[in-house]
Amino acid sequence: MTEESSTRITMKELYIQVQKIQSMLEKLTAQLPSISDQLDELEEDVNIRLNDHETRLRRIEMRMWQGLGILSFLFAVVPLLLSLMP
Repeated sequence: MTEESSTRITMKELYIQVQKIQSMLEKLTAQLPSISDQLDELEEDVNIRLNDHETRLRRIEMRMWQGLGILSFLFAVVPLLLSLMP
């Protein structure tokens, strides 16, 4: 016959563990609103930075296309002006 090992857990030990779990849950519940507020602030900061970067990129792109337009105009007009000069 093989001997089976067993463990005995008393009601007192079970009660102590349940109390510890309840205490940890209460602490987590108390911390949850502050964590939620921190996450909201972080999300707002990220959105502000993202919008700022998008605005900067749009300005750079707009100026780049303006510069290309001016260069295109110059490349079209300068040969005409040079051909009119004696």
